[in-house]
Amino acid sequence: MDYFVVNVSSPNTPGLRALQDKDSLMEILGGIQQRNKSNASTKPVFLKIAPDLTNEQLNEIISIVDTTGIAGIIATNTTISREGLITPKEEVENMGAGGLSGLPLEKRGMEVLKYLRARCKPTLAIISSGGIMTEQEALARLDAGADLIQLYTGFIYEGPWLTGRIKKLLLSR
Repeated sequence: MDYFVVNVSSPNTPGLRALQDKDSLMEILGGIQQRNKSNASTKPVFLKIAPDLTNEQLNEIISIVDTTGIAGIIATNTTISREGLITPKEEVENMGAGGLSGLPLEKRGMEVLKYLRARCKPTLAIISSGGIMTEQEALARLDAGADLIQLYTGFIYEGPWLTGRIKKLLLSR
């Protein structure tokens, strides 16, 4: 299935995350949906969100998604949080700003998924992403309500074999 992703959550683009506020998102998603629906073949539109949003901000996202009628949410992109890292703080600061992916996102990615699934319409598609490093974590995300999963860092560290292990685990159920 082809789909469009509106990614206003990248911490690597200065000022981009400011577009996650309600007014900006309503304008962006409303315009995209209007243009999309005017085409002969529409494509599902997904909004990729940051893991660093508060519950209040997530509630706003849910409202915006309901209002604009987009297909779903990709939860989540990389994080600006440095919480729980074992690398010395000074060394991390010297590396500069930017998004972290992989294991530092595992817990928050699951929290955001569960929060959204409990509050979104059951028909809203949620693609879970962020911190999925193993086939067990992939299965946990699906069990927690993800309709699909998206791999990036796990795929980099584990290679294409990760997808095969996920498939094997799913088929063994």
